[in-house]
Amino acid sequence: MVSVLAVVDSDSYLKWACSTLDALDDGTGGISARSVVIVRSPLAPTPPQVEAAVAGTAIAAPIRTGPGGLRRVVARHVPDVVLVGATGPVSEMIARACAGAGVRPRPVLISGLPGMALPATDLGVAYRRWSDAFIVHSRAEAAAYRDRFTARGAEPRIVLSRLPFLRDGEAAGKVRRVVFAPQSIVPAVRQQRLAVLAGLADVAAAGYEVVIKLRARAGERQTHNENHPYEVLWRAEHHRLGHPHAALRFVDGPMHTWLTPDAALVTVSSTAALESLALGLPTVLVSDFGIAEELLNEPFAGSGCLAPLVDVPDLLARGGPRPDPDWLEQNYLHTAPSELPRAVAELAAARRAGALPTRDLRPISRVGHLRTQLRSLLPVGLSKRLARPAR
Repeated sequence: MVSVLAVVDSDSYLKWACSTLDALDDGTGGISARSVVIVRSPLAPTPPQVEAAVAGTAIAAPIRTGPGGLRRVVARHVPDVVLVGATGPVSEMIARACAGAGVRPRPVLISGLPGMALPATDLGVAYRRWSDAFIVHSRAEAAAYRDRFTARGAEPRIVLSRLPFLRDGEAAGKVRRVVFAPQSIVPAVRQQRLAVLAGLADVAAAGYEVVIKLRARAGERQTHNENHPYEVLWRAEHHRLGHPHAALRFVDGPMHTWLTPDAALVTVSSTAALESLALGLPTVLVSDFGIAEELLNEPFAGSGCLAPLVDVPDLLARGGPRPDPDWLEQNYLHTAPSELPRAVAELAAARRAGALPTRDLRPISRVGHLRTQLRSLLPVGLSKRLARPAR
């Protein structure tokens, strides 16, 4: 029997960790306990974000702790495996705390990223070089991260698993609702975000119910700060754009509650597109701003789903874009069974046998990354009282 503890720092990592833990139950009864801890910081998810993350899973409500308390939590749980789901510098801090909590042998350390993780960056790999295993969600990611880790002299086990929140299904036919999945930093420019809102209002004028499914309400913290929240922009600018306020509906909660069989999804590059594709729903990746690394949409090149926003009504009338089967298999809709349950079992057995290798848990010390570390690590040590105004 294997016990797994996930430690996270923000809303996107919390959603990923809860779904990943939930998917570990492969029916064999090999997992004895699955728990989640949120490291207290200004990035920590709010109660509504926590509720949305655990919805539909068998994971109990997470507990919250500071960095000092994290070692005590690990010592109390004595986990075989720690799933580290956090931004780079914080994940490094979590790994050191878990390895130094006095649990012997040390826990297995597994890390990963909560969505599409391409391109593989040297800095992202450097912050996770201590991993015993690194979870990837596509064949393309597996090749890219294997090369990156090797180049840094690290050799974690690369574990292929489908994104855990993807659920298979079938579309019902005629589309009634269009769901837009926004991102906090893509696109980043205010005028581009206004152009998205205007285009969505035109889709609504074509006879569709248009729902903007927010990851966070204005003022709620996310993994990445949102400078121009869509809800705030629409309230301020809908008259100037020539549309009534009621043309667009802003909602929150779990994405899967809005991706009904009569829905289609539109986004610039959100991983919600993968949820929609898995369900067989019409899915459009907005190409108005190009394809570029900073837009986070390069992985969708060749998917067959990229189109201008102005074409969305006509596309949906014809049943939506036709995704490329080869792209689906090489990327996030592959049919390979998850390698994670077996990896967890084998690494936990190696731990109990005292066979886990020594890992480099020293913090990155390059001067160029000092500002990033301070920005991410110092807030974690703040008390609730200090973190609340920051949030």
